[in-house]
Amino acid sequence: MPKTHSKRRRPVTAQHSPASTPLPPIHISGHEKIIIDTTQLTVSRGKLGKSSTETRRRINHFHTLIKQYAKLGALKQQTSDPQAISEVDEQIQAVSEEMTQMGGLDWYQRASLLGQSKQRGGDTSRWFVPKLRELDLHKGQKLRLLDVGALSCLNYAKERAWIDVTPIDLNSQEPGIYQQDFLDIKPPSATLPNSKVEDNKDTEDSTTSNSHLFRVPFDVVCLSLVVNFIGDPVKRGDMLRQAAQLLVPNGYLFLVLPLSCVTNSRYLNDDHFLAIMTHLGFTQLFSHHTAKLAYYVYKLTSQFF
Repeated sequence: MPKTHSKRRRPVTAQHSPASTPLPPIHISGHEKIIIDTTQLTVSRGKLGKSSTETRRRINHFHTLIKQYAKLGALKQQTSDPQAISEVDEQIQAVSEEMTQMGGLDWYQRASLLGQSKQRGGDTSRWFVPKLRELDLHKGQKLRLLDVGALSCLNYAKERAWIDVTPIDLNSQEPGIYQQDFLDIKPPSATLPNSKVEDNKDTEDSTTSNSHLFRVPFDVVCLSLVVNFIGDPVKRGDMLRQAAQLLVPNGYLFLVLPLSCVTNSRYLNDDHFLAIMTHLGFTQLFSHHTAKLAYYVYKLTSQFF
């Protein structure tokens, strides 16, 4: 029989457009900025994860590194001893280098996109949209939806007739996604009448070119698998509070967490999380657990701030 020759798989080079430009510094847990440069990094297909199990394992390890970096950053801020600061700096550098070797935030997002594919279970918006319909929100005025940590600007494309999406992310992977730090958004005044929104323009933060996107509160805010990405627990709370501040009264929050955050944690379970969200002014409408994820839909019924 004639010999068959298998084709060698060419490695995939992790590059950010333009190819010669390193990725911009990114925020990790509100501490120092890490420069994640993947322009010189070659990542094989295997490292992205041929199976969902392998991809999930690497993503979980990346989450662990982020938590380590956050703890080290907090430790550095709490000490004044030069020797101790030097030792912490070495540990921070080691964690930073390991994240860079994995491909940094760019790799994490590409791995997450792979996980969002239909072959890996689809994106979480497909569970959320029927809930919006169940609440009759597809009728009447078009909804303004802020999609935080968006991996694709097409997640709500099928619903564009009744949903106006503003997708944002720290490290935009598509031209249709605005590059924006969620915690840097200046919350608008949810109590201002529409007629006075224009008068509020002069008070907007002019440091970001995206400020015009956030002058009016949103009907819906989506935090799908982004709160768990933050290593600092205080910053996670800030994200939840920020979501409340960016919503209109009686607005809706869609939140997705890894199931282990509420079923395998020493610090959090469903009851405790419900108490936190209630304190922030949210009423839980829907809760759903799958083998890997926890889905929640909340309505902002009051505000404590």
